[in-house]
Amino acid sequence: MQATSTDGSAHEEFEQLVAKAFSRLGYTANWIEGGGDTDVEIRSPEHIVVEVKARSNGQVNSLEVTNIDKHRRQRGADHAIVVAPGFAPKVIENAETTDLTTIAIDELVELLDRRDQYAVAPEETMDLLTRSGAFQDDRLDILDESIQARLDAGETLLAVIQALERADGPVETAEDVRWIVVGMEDSDEIPTTEEIRSALQLLAHPSIGVVTQDEDGYRVTTDYENGVQLVRSLGNIVQSSVEADDS
Repeated sequence: MQATSTDGSAHEEFEQLVAKAFSRLGYTANWIEGGGDTDVEIRSPEHIVVEVKARSNGQVNSLEVTNIDKHRRQRGADHAIVVAPGFAPKVIENAETTDLTTIAIDELVELLDRRDQYAVAPEETMDLLTRSGAFQDDRLDILDESIQARLDAGETLLAVIQALERADGPVETAEDVRWIVVGMEDSDEIPTTEEIRSALQLLAHPSIGVVTQDEDGYRVTTDYENGVQLVRSLGNIVQSSVEADDS
């Protein structure tokens, strides 16, 4: 995709690759063939038009905002995104006032990497892409913080399952579970009692059913390996920690 973004003779291929990229993000996206229209239309999770700009010099120096908005209105879309190999500083500065989003190919590739590695939900990336202005590292930082929170939550779920599996019988309270985790973990970043309690509530939900609770306390209904598969099925939120355990 990066190569075609700077090849003026491959603009249709570039447009199609961008359409496929948005599909990989989990969107319903289609390439629009021909001129006088937008290049890619996203129908879900939101209705967006995407203008794709190949530039041999590696950057867009100006945008025809009126024409882009015309294409948006023609399609009845709610927002417009411009994809290019890069953008001149003045285009980035003006992006906030144009009610559209600019994103360079390298940033789009970064989004794809996070989608592939962490199964980031389409709605999460769409929220960042529909904020007017330039999509830059600050938005990737927001996404990375969200991913890290999910990883931490997944690790807590696995720690709770492992703690209950190691316990000799039911464990009465979330605080008791936490003390078992403290004994297991070789780390200063031990989950709080509230985080443990939240994990227990999630694992005890009828739709999951890995943990049961009665008057004697909490019990686990599966082993750790099955727990890993379950937590992985909740959205790959523990991919990094699971891979570390498998190695």
